[in-house]
Amino acid sequence: MRVYLSGGMKSGWQDEMPKIDGVEYFDPRCDSPQSKSAIDFVSSDIEGVKKSDLVFCYIEKDNPSGFGAAWECAIAKENNIPIITVWEKDYIDPFFACNSLYLYSNFEKGKERLIRYVIDRVK
Repeated sequence: MRVYLSGGMKSGWQDEMPKIDGVEYFDPRCDSPQSKSAIDFVSSDIEGVKKSDLVFCYIEKDNPSGFGAAWECAIAKENNIPIITVWEKDYIDPFFACNSLYLYSNFEKGKERLIRYVIDRVK
């Protein structure tokens, strides 16, 4: 199973994702050519989403906009790829609320759901 990690690029939350047998993470920080042109890394991110089985989206409280994650999740929705979202902001964006298969306000709970989701599909 391939899981695309969508969300902020600065805090390193991606490094805290659980190691799960049979799961490969697409982490845009290292799996997309960030040092090249915008078109290169955006195209890589889009393809990364399309080739994934699940998107795990984490919008931290201090994420300034979540705009990039919204695009990634829109591509996932368009391609019938389920989304698990962790939304820490005080308000809940209707796009994420309506398009996430699961929506949490706590990162640990979101990771627990990811593990259960994978286990349910591996059976």
